Amino acid sequence: MLLFAIAAGISGASAAEIPQNAVNLTMQQNASDPTQIIVDVNYSDDLQDVDQTIAVDAKLELLSGNITGSEIKWYYTGDLNGPFANYTVPEGVNVVWLSSFTNAPVPQGQAKLYMEDGKSYRWLFVIENAKGKVFTVRANSTAFQMGPDGPENETVLNSTQLTVDLQPHFTLENLTVTPVAGSAPLDITVTVKITNTGVEDDFTAELRINGDVKDTETVNVSTGETVTVTFTYTLPAGLYNVTVNDLAPVSVTSTPSVPTASPAPGIYRNNVTVTLAGPEGSVIYYTLNGSNPTVNSTRYTAPILLTKSATLKFIAVVNGASSAVSSASYTVMKPVTLSYYVKVKVKKWYRKWYRYMGKWRYSWRYYWTYRYVKRTSSYWQIT
Repeated sequence: MLLFAIAAGISGASAAEIPQNAVNLTMQQNASDPTQIIVDVNYSDDLQDVDQTIAVDAKLELLSGNITGSEIKWYYTGDLNGPFANYTVPEGVNVVWLSSFTNAPVPQGQAKLYMEDGKSYRWLFVIENAKGKVFTVRANSTAFQMGPDGPENETVLNSTQLTVDLQPHFTLENLTVTPVAGSAPLDITVTVKITNTGVEDDFTAELRINGDVKDTETVNVSTGETVTVTFTYTLPAGLYNVTVNDLAPVSVTSTPSVPTASPAPGIYRNNVTVTLAGPEGSVIYYTLNGSNPTVNSTRYTAPILLTKSATLKFIAVVNGASSAVSSASYTVMKPVTLSYYVKVKVKKWYRKWYRYMGKWRYSWRYYWTYRYVKRTSSYWQIT
């Protein structure tokens, strides 16, 4: 508990007889600066007849939280622009007297209030430099009899309690990412609105892509203000989850460029070896049956030898993103030998019977006849 007490001599009666409305005590955050907590102690002229052995105190109790390092200023003229005494709260302190205040006008217990009819006396206590803290304080206005050994018979005149949250409270919303799909490298624009319903402070927005922070921007956001933060970023090929801080991510596809085939599609004799090439870091998948490939198709690992005509379809996959389908048709020609028979004329020997000679004689005379002869020829045929 943090306690500071203000003791002042009064004239007239016992502590129990002091009217409760003689001391008005309020505590609130400064409307123009919420980081200031103002305790307003206002003494009315109802105290003018109270005995001088009666003291009136203001007590501030810290019920929860921590304000170590904060500063308490006592504006003893009741004017926030007037003179003040100050005290910086050290750790572990639970009682702070006026004599502890630097430049306090009088030591504790020696302040005197001489009330006049129709006049009042006011003190202001301001807690500052507590930004970022959450705490609960209770302010009491009290009266007690001043005895030879100090105050006695404390009587609470009135009391008020305040829970103070001097932290910023940022809300992120309206995350937009444009475009959400396109050809790599893909330039995206990411915007988000940041609203602060707490104390003015700086907020650092983090652009996160697949969980990794890629860029940051720090902005100052006042109480009740909404600020728009914009990021630009270039995505290589792949699938990405894009967000700012912990907002639900937006899926973005940066489509890789289509792979290529070499040699070019066309007609080739005998066999053809096809080499596929994709963008850097890609994995290529292909089919030879005319269907569109997927990541479940054959993975390209080495040049493809085509021994017959085929339509080669293939894709490149980078970081989970697939390119458009590339297609290349190859016609493979193979040599074919054809055997067939043709009818041709041939020369033959013949013999003739000579009657006058009474015998056969062979003549070298030729004559043409026809027969089928086997022949072969070669040509290129599509396989």
